[in-house]
Amino acid sequence: MKRHNVQATATAGTMLKYKSVLKILALALAAAPAAAQEPDSLAVQRQEYNKQAGVEKLELLTLLLHQALQTNNFDAVSQHLANKYVYDKMMQLGTAPVRETLLLYTPTDMLLDFQRDFGKVVQDGVLLEVNWPATYIREVTFADTPAAHNAVIFPVQLHLSSAIGMPFQVHFNVARLDGRYYLLPPLRLPEEY
Repeated sequence: MKRHNVQATATAGTMLKYKSVLKILALALAAAPAAAQEPDSLAVQRQEYNKQAGVEKLELLTLLLHQALQTNNFDAVSQHLANKYVYDKMMQLGTAPVRETLLLYTPTDMLLDFQRDFGKVVQDGVLLEVNWPATYIREVTFADTPAAHNAVIFPVQLHLSSAIGMPFQVHFNVARLDGRYYLLPPLRLPEEY
């Protein structure tokens, strides 16, 4: 009988150890998915940045537009078009000619026109035997203005070269408002090509 009690005590001790180990494993497993899914602070910052319309530097905006043309992916730049907030701010702060132009041109119209122009630029480039994925940026020129914090609309020329060295340009407009840049139509290839 003594022997049976020793075995029972040993078995109960072993069971207690297993239960403790199982509890620790269960807690570790419960915490592991949460730790694995928690994004780092840079990832959170990137997600927040991508939610914002516009970009802080014109060079970045032209690079994004060029990459979108290379991949024929309008969605890559659609978030950087002037939205309702930017439109309202341009109406409030813009010059009289800007306000007059915008009265008949809604943010939805701008989006649809830019999307249509994007498709046409890609197609026109193909007709000119441009291999979009092989193009590269040579230069970006724009008409700068001193009013950095007001709504300003100015033209931009994106100078590109094809893989065979043929230079060509893509023209578009940009709005600069509160230190951020937004795409505006029209987007086009010059007619002299």
